[in-house]
Amino acid sequence: MTASALQEARTNNRIADCERIVAEMPNRPGLEQSDKAWYAPGRDVVGMPSIGLFRSSEEYYSTFFHELTHSTGHASRIGRDGFESVQSFGSESYSREELLAEMGAAMLCGVTGIENRTIENSAAYLRTWIERLKADSRLIVTAASAAQKAADYILGKIQAESEAE
Repeated sequence: MTASALQEARTNNRIADCERIVAEMPNRPGLEQSDKAWYAPGRDVVGMPSIGLFRSSEEYYSTFFHELTHSTGHASRIGRDGFESVQSFGSESYSREELLAEMGAAMLCGVTGIENRTIENSAAYLRTWIERLKADSRLIVTAASAAQKAADYILGKIQAESEAE
């Protein structure tokens, strides 16, 4: 099935609470229509496919929240140690960033009340990255703390590090 046929096959509706979070995110990165989801730190842009290409509206927002969580690592927001030097797919730094982004997305899904529709996918994704990093016993606590900070930033509850000074 082509992307356009898939697009026509699904009518996913926007979710007001999710849209509000995206629209009200402080210092939001640029947004681009794309054929896949991504965040480009050098350009500070999130790419997202059309909502109709996802199995559900909730899956779309979970993915969007994941990419927005990545964007909080940018120096213009809260920043993260090593964010600018995240290594290639599967590396420890990449795995840590993916774990953090998925935890942040899950937190935002909880805030909007869509977590029951996204929890299975999030849990499976988290298991993959936890397996890669299981040698670090502090991983979950540090990732959860950073994910909470990212979610709080997206929700406008905390300022960027540069604004706080």
